[in-house]
Formats: sequence, C-alpha cells, structure tokens
Amino acid sequence: MRSGLLCLSLVVFLLPAPGYTDDLRPGAKSPGEVTEARVLGEAGSGDSWLVNGGNFEGHHFSPLTQIDENNVKQLGLAWTTDIPSPTGLSAEPLVVDGVVYLSAAFSRVFALDATTGALLWQFDPQVRLDFGLGNSASARTNRGVAVWEGSVYVGTADCRLIALDAAKGEKRWESAVCDPREADGAAITGAPRVGDDKVFMGYASSDTGVRGSLVAFDAKTGKELWRFWTVPASPTEFESPQLAQASKTWAEGFAKSGGGAVWDGIRYDPVTGLVIFGTASTTPVNAGLRGPGDNLFTNSVLAVRADTGEYAWHYQTVPSDAWDYDAAMPKIIAELEYDGKPRRVVLEAPKNGFLYVLDAHTGALISGDPYVKVTWATHIDPRTGRPVEVPGARYYENEDPEQSVRIFPPSTGAHNWHAMSFSPRTGLLYIPAMNMPSTFSAGGYFGVQVELLGYRPDEAVPLGAGKLVAWDPVKRAERWSVDYPIPMNGGILSTAGGLVFQGTANGEFRAYDAEWGRLLWAKKTGSAIHAAPVSYATGGEQYVLVPVGKGGILGMAITMRTASPDAQGPSRLLAFKLDGKAELEIAPPRHVAVPRPPPRTGTDEQIERGTSLWRDLGCEICHGGRVLGIGRRELDGQIPDLRYMPRDVHKEWHGVVLGGNRLAQGMPAYGEHISVEDSEALQVYVVDQAWKTYEADQATRSR
Repeated sequence: MRSGLLCLSLVVFLLPAPGYTDDLRPGAKSPGEVTEARVLGEAGSGDSWLVNGGNFEGHHFSPLTQIDENNVKQLGLAWTTDIPSPTGLSAEPLVVDGVVYLSAAFSRVFALDATTGALLWQFDPQVRLDFGLGNSASARTNRGVAVWEGSVYVGTADCRLIALDAAKGEKRWESAVCDPREADGAAITGAPRVGDDKVFMGYASSDTGVRGSLVAFDAKTGKELWRFWTVPASPTEFESPQLAQASKTWAEGFAKSGGGAVWDGIRYDPVTGLVIFGTASTTPVNAGLRGPGDNLFTNSVLAVRADTGEYAWHYQTVPSDAWDYDAAMPKIIAELEYDGKPRRVVLEAPKNGFLYVLDAHTGALISGDPYVKVTWATHIDPRTGRPVEVPGARYYENEDPEQSVRIFPPSTGAHNWHAMSFSPRTGLLYIPAMNMPSTFSAGGYFGVQVELLGYRPDEAVPLGAGKLVAWDPVKRAERWSVDYPIPMNGGILSTAGGLVFQGTANGEFRAYDAEWGRLLWAKKTGSAIHAAPVSYATGGEQYVLVPVGKGGILGMAITMRTASPDAQGPSRLLAFKLDGKAELEIAPPRHVAVPRPPPRTGTDEQIERGTSLWRDLGCEICHGGRVLGIGRRELDGQIPDLRYMPRDVHKEWHGVVLGGNRLAQGMPAYGEHISVEDSEALQVYVVDQAWKTYEADQATRSR
C-alpha cells in the first residue's frame, strides 16, 4: 500500500486533483497563506487551524461556538476519507482556508478539501529505512506538518526537512536536520513549528546514542540559521557557554551516549521572543552506569531566543534521570493570575507525573504537583525545584541487583506525545494521562530491564489505567477526571462551546462537558484514536475533524495498551458537523488464527537469554513487548507480528537478524553486535512465545 492511491470513503469515488488554484476556490487566499500577523490576528476567529495547537500558545482550543453542550447530540458524520497509513495516524491536521494538510506514516503528506474530504494532492518523500533502528522504527509515525507563506513543511524519518508548494505538493527545497547514519540512527517524528519566518525542527535520538539539538531554518530558503545543542559532546570543546557549564554535571564531562533529544514539545512564543522546548533523557538509562551528576540539559524545559538561538533559561524536571522520564512532551503557554497578578506561564506535563507551571520569561518554578499516581518522588521542593525522591526508587542502588522496583508512572510516561488542551473559558488544562506503573531492575546490556507493558500480560489492568484529567493550574488541583480501561488514549480539543473532545483506545470519539466532565456524546469509529482533533469552519458550518487509527511508536511496542481488539480498524480522517448524514462503515473485528509454529527445540536457558536480548536490542520497540505484536501478520509497511511468522521465513532467521536480508524494509542487521548463539536464543524465545499464543488460540477455538 505504500505506493497505492488514497481511498476515499465517499458515496462517489473522487479522483485526486493535480492541485488547486484561486479560481477553483472563489474568494480564497493564496494556498497556504499563513503569516505571523495572520496567526495573531485571527486567534479569535477559529475558521482555520493555522498552526500546531491552533495558536502559537498551543492551547488546542477552538473559539467556535456553533457546536455546544446543548446541541452536540446532533453531531453527525459529514465525510470520511481513508488514509493509506498502515501504522495509524498520530498527526494533528492543519486547516488553512478550506484545505486540510495531514502527514502519515513514512512522512507522506496529504492535502484534502475540508468540505468534502476529496484529495487535492499527496507527496511521498521516499523515506529510506535502512539506516538503523531509530530510523526504521520512527518511519512508521509522523506527528504533523507546518504551513507558512505558501509552503507546507514536513520532517522525515531519514532526517530531512522538506518544504512543499502548498498548492501542488511539489518539493521546493530540503535541508538536512540530523544524520540517520549516526550511532543507531536519528530520525524525525515530530511536527515542525513555525514563527518569525523560521521553521524550528528537532529529532528523536536519545534512545539511539545520538546527541540532540534544536535547529532553526529560513522558511523561504531552507538555510540553517542556528542550532542549539542540548548536551556536551566533548569535555573540552563546547558550542556555547551553557554547554561548558553543563559539562560539569556529567561524570566524564560529556554525554558519551548522546541524549537530550528534542523530539517534540517545541513552542514558539512571539510575546517573549523565545522558542520554548523540552528534551529527552540519555543512555544508559541506569544512572549508576553514567556516574554522578545531573546530566544537563537532559529531561529539561529550555528557552532560547528565536532570532539567534541564544540560551535564555532552563528548568530540569528530573536530574540524573533513571526511569526515561522525558520532558519533550507538548507544552502550552497561558496567561494566568497568581497572587492577583497576571503571569505568562508554561504548562508542562512530562512523563514523570508532575504538572509544572513555569514563568515563561524566566523559567522560574511557580508550582509542581502530581496529576496522576506518583511513587518515585513525594513532591517537588519549592525552594530548589528538585524532586524529593522516594528511597529505593533508584533500582540500581539495591544490594541485590536482580531485585526489581515497581514505580508509578511508567517509563512510557504519565503523559507522552498526545496533545493537552487549555480552555481560557474554564481556566482548566485537559491532560490525556496514563496511570500505570513500570517495573525496573538492574541488568541487561544497558543496565536496566523494564516491563514496557506496565502491567504483565497475565495481570488485570485496572479501570483508570488511562485517564482524562481536568486540572486547575491556579488552584493546583484536579477539577474532574474520566477513567479508561486502556492506558493510552487520544489528544484533546476544548472549545468555546463548552466541550472537550477526545478519542479513545477502544475507538470511541467522545464529547464531554468542559466544566464537570459529563459525557454528552460518543461515536464508535472502529479504530483506536491517538491523534488530537481540531475544529474549523467552512461554508458557515463548524466541523470537528479527528484522525483515527492506532498511531505512534508505542502503538507497535505496547499494542495491547493502545488499542482494544475491536478498534483495530483502518486509518481515516473523520469530519463531523451538526446534522451530518454520512455513514461510517465499520468492519467487525477479525480473528486471525495463529499458524502452527516450528517445533520447540530450545532450552530454558536459551529462552531466558532470548528474553533479555529482546529487550536489550530494542526488538520490542517494533515487534512488541514480550513479542506481543499487532495480532496478525501483515506487510505493506506494517511491522510484522513474529508470532505469525511462516515456517519458511523462520528458515531465513540468521540471514535476517545477522545478515540484513530485510534491511531495505527496515530490519537492522545485528551481525556486528551479537553472536550466532544470541541470534538462536532470540529465535527460541520468539518460537516459545508463538507456541503460547497458538495454544491459547487453539484452546479458545475448541470451546
């Protein structure tokens, strides 16, 4: 399906147009006409969704009021368009003058008519998958585009920033952002941000040994204007005075394994003139192996001057992180009143479970409070700004290195890439949260072993493992919350109509009362929802647009925590309006029988070795924790579930794992890293997991 045309789920199949011009859209502005003046001037309109978050502050709030708490039950489907994205959708759509711009897997970009869903153009950057694990895994997700002065910008999984003509989808320029060949591979998964006639771009790299940076490009030419490196690469040579200071917080004076990736969480603020962004952790995750030190600027919120990239301030959420608690989550800027005085603040809900309110001008801590269950720390010290850790949370300090520690929140985070929303109408922040633990222990190749699934597969996941939290950042308290049975659910949209929209892992698109959380409306979609909805108006009607389809890398790694069995449907864009009459076809869940695996020939020791290797080599990132993949064997760009691997492919095992026979499809070659015996242990482990699934399947079918 990578080369297939977009399928349109309309009554009449509409062929893609070669482009569009002003004469096709009477009275419309030039395609993609977004400027700083326009974003600021139309903040109260809501007719378009011009930038990520709807405004520069990232509120994910629509000022439109046509759809409200009194008539939301009349909401019906206006149109639906299937998107050829085998690993779901995680992008936030942009809507500019009646045109929807969306990215999907393999960094493809689509432009559609916002009234009908008809395809206007599509662009495929032909992303390469053979550079490394980071590049291959990241290619399966892309979180959005930016639009500015007639161009559409997308970052690719092979480290390019590409500018397209907004009218035709033709490439104008491309620039290198990172190096996909470095270490285990850098890659872009996040959406570019725009402002000050610049494009701001980061990349994913902390898990693959690459150093992070934020880069600014000239929006017209693609010329690199400045780059802010987040961690020192040398104990003696530094790109900025701040890195010289950061060097003192690393045991050997520099980040030997990179880290500090700016993989999301970028926010341009024209009021302060700053770009405010977050950084990820570093490796090894086991801080005991890194040696003493806070490891700046990992796990931090930073601000730099938008015009020069000069450092302004920083706040570190987790010094010397040992749990992979990134701070690269989406950020919101708001004007709030504290002690009778208005303050411009940054609202940050990182992985670690605390909600931070920081002064946007200085980075000073205003408050830090847990918004879900937190057991690794008791509180944030208001004097030092540092977390007060719970004794024993640092698993590597146990006398028995094999002893495990279960703590909340999980390594996947209390909040990940999913969009928060702030409503100026209610003063509440709406957070899509995960309220489950991870079990950590020392050991393995990288010094730590983590239960990526949070709860083991044989454990019951309690209601409330996923939450929608409505938080009052001034009163520092929860106003209301909704409990979900599956941890990872969708991003949030709040509206001036008094509503909060969110999609769920069981495939429902929901509308809540923004003040008190009453469920007012819900629609089954057949596909898990992780991306954020947006709203716009065209032809005098308000639309709510939501991408559906299990998206993001975690959708592959912990699929059972991101989608229910009846929400494994296709990737689609769904547009709703009052009294919409379109029909949504939802296919029933399909059971795929597990093929009989090869004979079990391995030993218990090999299974144990394979279990460790599965985690240590990052196999679980693509093929699932404990080999629990997507539940069927599908190709066409989908990561295959190895439990469903045919016997003839098993015969090629060493050629694939060691020799790189599937390198072009994104399967790295590990011949330089592991032995034949290690490869065999991995296969024994996979076969054992396949047999467990096969036997459970047979038992179910015989009932």
